[in-house]
Amino acid sequence: MEFGKFIRECYLRSIPSVDLNDVTSDNPINCSDHKLAVSVYEDILREFDVEGNDDLTVACNMWMLQSGPQLFR
Repeated sequence: MEFGKFIRECYLRSIPSVDLNDVTSDNPINCSDHKLAVSVYEDILREFDVEGNDDLTVACNMWMLQSGPQLFR
């Protein structure tokens, strides 16, 4: 799994959406400004074949807690 692509998808599908190509040091991402539905997050995990791999699941979930969009139901 390419973790950078995973991160990019999470932010592309967040509300509001942001393209990581638009992020600069003058225009950083504030993760608390973006939200991602749990169902969308689960879809992304499936698309990146994370399910069933405990190490990848933990890595993705830890990144989400620290730097990812806020999850909502």
